[in-house]
Amino acid sequence: MEKFFLQHNVLQDRDPDELGGRVNSDSEASDDEEEITERVHSVADPTGPWRQKSVDGETWGKPTRGLYGRKGRDFASANTGPKGVINDYKAHKRHQKEERSRKEAERQAVLNRIAKGATVSSASSTPHLECECERGSDCECDDSDLVDDAFLAQYAEMRVKQMKEAARKRKVFGELEYITPEQFVALSSKKESTETGNDMVVHLYHAENYACGLLNMQLELLARKLVHIRFAAMVAKEADASIEMADLPVMLIFRGQQQQEAVVDVARRLDGEFTLERVEAFVRDQLGL
Repeated sequence: MEKFFLQHNVLQDRDPDELGGRVNSDSEASDDEEEITERVHSVADPTGPWRQKSVDGETWGKPTRGLYGRKGRDFASANTGPKGVINDYKAHKRHQKEERSRKEAERQAVLNRIAKGATVSSASSTPHLECECERGSDCECDDSDLVDDAFLAQYAEMRVKQMKEAARKRKVFGELEYITPEQFVALSSKKESTETGNDMVVHLYHAENYACGLLNMQLELLARKLVHIRFAAMVAKEADASIEMADLPVMLIFRGQQQQEAVVDVARRLDGEFTLERVEAFVRDQLGL
């Protein structure tokens, strides 16, 4: 082997296909890699494949309108490289926080309307959108989750108190009352209706009418089930002498202070079936329960 290298010059004895100091091989990977290496000197090379289109820093990333009149997002970073990316990310997070705050304020407004007049102080119900750091790029003030949990706990406690208070004030009846016209006037008066605040169903009946007897039996059972509704029965002739026997049974529906309807064709509405299920469905439909 040593004799071979002593007698031959390897560089001069190259084959004809070894041109330019390189061997023409079947692999093109080395050639492409070397060409790219010679052509691209750095990532910032404007002639390389990483060339980026020009960006208008005055309009890019700015919303059409500011949230609640505030300034737009500062996506147009004054710095380039990693620092500019970090600033853009912080601006994006601030925008997300403002969106969450806006949606939370809208949700609280809807819940307050559902609460039937219940009020919540603005300090507790509306998240604070401003922070002490004046919303700069280094702003890390994000307590929306804590505000949301506190509001939900306060709202749940408030609604439980309201429901307990409403249940305590609601009067319980639980039986069918047989009343006179004088008692009917007192029950249907504005003062009495305001004090009780309950719905009322009055059955105008005749003792000799078979359908009226069946309806009274079912109303007695229904009164034990719907205890917050006043059920009453009054002799039809005592209430109005012009009522005919064929028109019975007649039901008067009261909701709060006002009479909603006088149902004359009760038997037809029930298809002649005076069962508890049919009577209950009819009463619920009339009262909107």
